[in-house]
Amino acid sequence: MDIYEIENLPDSIPTGILVLMFKNELAQFKNNEIEKDSFLLILSQLTDRQVMAYELLRSDIRNDIDRTLSRVWNTDSYDEVDIILSIVVNLGLEICFNKIKESLEQYKDIDKLILDEIQETIDEVGENISNPYYSLENYSE
Repeated sequence: MDIYEIENLPDSIPTGILVLMFKNELAQFKNNEIEKDSFLLILSQLTDRQVMAYELLRSDIRNDIDRTLSRVWNTDSYDEVDIILSIVVNLGLEICFNKIKESLEQYKDIDKLILDEIQETIDEVGENISNPYYSLENYSE
């Protein structure tokens, strides 16, 4: 599927179908069938629909996404950083979140706008990266 087809999907999609869609996009990206920019946009759209399910994505798929995003993480593009941060937070991706935190220590010449976005996200998430629904659970109490 391309980004336009994904954008036009309904907001709510059964989790089983979402799992297949995530797997398909991961496979296409790993096989160099889609560019990184398109992959990230599609992943972002699928993540938005996964969030609407109010349940964690299946762990094997989540781990695959986590490892994949960890490999492509860089601090060169604000748009990429913004998209990846959103996916990481909304899917609860621990490996990539830790890599993001490490990037603050490793890269001294990160653009201020990107640096602020990363720091703000880290501050908001705190230690609750593995549970994207943490704030909702506290809100309902």
